[in-house]
Amino acid sequence: MTTRFPRSTRRATVTPPGSRTARDIDETEHTAPAHLDRLIPWWIAVAVGTLGAAGAVTVSWRIGSGPRPVSHGFWPHVALSYVDAHVLFYVATALLALGWLGVGVHALAGRLSSRRAWTTLALWGTPLALGTPLFSRDPYSYVAIGELARRGLSPFRVAPAALGRGDLLSSIALVWRHTTSPYGPLFVELARASAVLGGRSLLTQVIAVRVIAILAVVTLMIVLPRLARTSGVDPGVARWLAVLSPLALYSSVSTAHNDTLMLAVMMLALVVAERGWWRGAVALFALAATIKLPALAGTAVVTVAVLRDQRGATRWRTVAEATAITTVVLAGVTWLAGWGWGWLSPAALRIPTELRVLTTPSVDVAHLLVAALHAVGSGAPSHAVVTLVLDAIEFAAGALALVVVARTRRARQVGALGTALLVVALGSPTLWPWYLLWGITVLAVTPAQRSRALAGVAMLAMWLVGPGGTPMIGGDGFYVVGPLVLGALAWYVASGRWRTWWGRS
Repeated sequence: MTTRFPRSTRRATVTPPGSRTARDIDETEHTAPAHLDRLIPWWIAVAVGTLGAAGAVTVSWRIGSGPRPVSHGFWPHVALSYVDAHVLFYVATALLALGWLGVGVHALAGRLSSRRAWTTLALWGTPLALGTPLFSRDPYSYVAIGELARRGLSPFRVAPAALGRGDLLSSIALVWRHTTSPYGPLFVELARASAVLGGRSLLTQVIAVRVIAILAVVTLMIVLPRLARTSGVDPGVARWLAVLSPLALYSSVSTAHNDTLMLAVMMLALVVAERGWWRGAVALFALAATIKLPALAGTAVVTVAVLRDQRGATRWRTVAEATAITTVVLAGVTWLAGWGWGWLSPAALRIPTELRVLTTPSVDVAHLLVAALHAVGSGAPSHAVVTLVLDAIEFAAGALALVVVARTRRARQVGALGTALLVVALGSPTLWPWYLLWGITVLAVTPAQRSRALAGVAMLAMWLVGPGGTPMIGGDGFYVVGPLVLGALAWYVASGRWRTWWGRS
């Protein structure tokens, strides 16, 4: 039976003429048009999305993120010219996006049942799970990490190039072939397990990496509805936004990004936190951090939420307990894995931010400022200006995230975590589309799940990179993107919508 949240159950409020509250905005901007779900049958939307998912992997044999050489075969494919393949690929991805919007109409109307959600995931996810990776070459980096660990080499000290020349090294993105692992020891152990299960075939090794990611997706499908009901929002919309979106499907199923595994553990931690077991939640957040470090934001949010209800010495005891639990988990996993503490070294922590691409808002703004300075005759060195701007924006984003965390109350701890993760991702010196999943997945179980902005990002963000994983914004693209970023930020602040978002999160 589908749980619904009709508008008629919401409390009426009296506001001055012309004013708009957060509830008003939610009513007018984030609710599906009446009866539209009856005009677009669910099965048609799912069929369109299935055609899009299957079509994308069928035509991407030459242009996708497949193994090199391309003689390796995944899903059945057709040989097309370079241009034809791109045209058909983007038509197919557009069909998946349209199918997702169609399913979203039913979700927003409270009609996306659990059975429908699982069926949609199975039909859309199967071709992506068996086809050529799309939009990223990270699966091959994961395979390399696992292969290094299987051979007894520390991925924190040795780069994939140590494996020697071959199909695996050729399939890894050039910029990561000589870079050590930026991930935690738990993920390294999981990658090693996938290398053992995958055997010697590159194809089966990639499938083994995907199996781990798919298990994380299944976990999210189970956990999200529980959190959504706790927050009083629609479980179907939570699944639609966090798991079934094009961004989630391509990131979690096709390219098996370990962000999904981190998020699965984090959402389990939030379930525990919402039940009042904050110590267990802190332990789970620390465990998630041994996959990727951003998970530690959850520890801060949950701890601050507990401190809000305490006074005096009790607060110090809570901080000490949270610190001790986190330390024990991090040290325990590190010791059991046996790879040492290199994953927390300054060099390892800098790796994710070393690649500066124009898909990152702060990079576009920095290059726009450099161009403006050069236009007025300034001789300021470009690299120094870019570094200064990126550091300033990263500092501002971190400060804003800290303010969000500091204002956390238990009733809004989930929204606070999602907001903080989104702010950190957007302000990072390097932004890849799948980083946006951090905040979107968490916010999907809050009233912000009906935000058009989040839906737009979940539908379109993956198109910031090409089917082969190359950023689509390059060259002089910052002349367009930079002003758009600054203009959007100015409008967002001036419109006062940040107040609505703050209240909603």
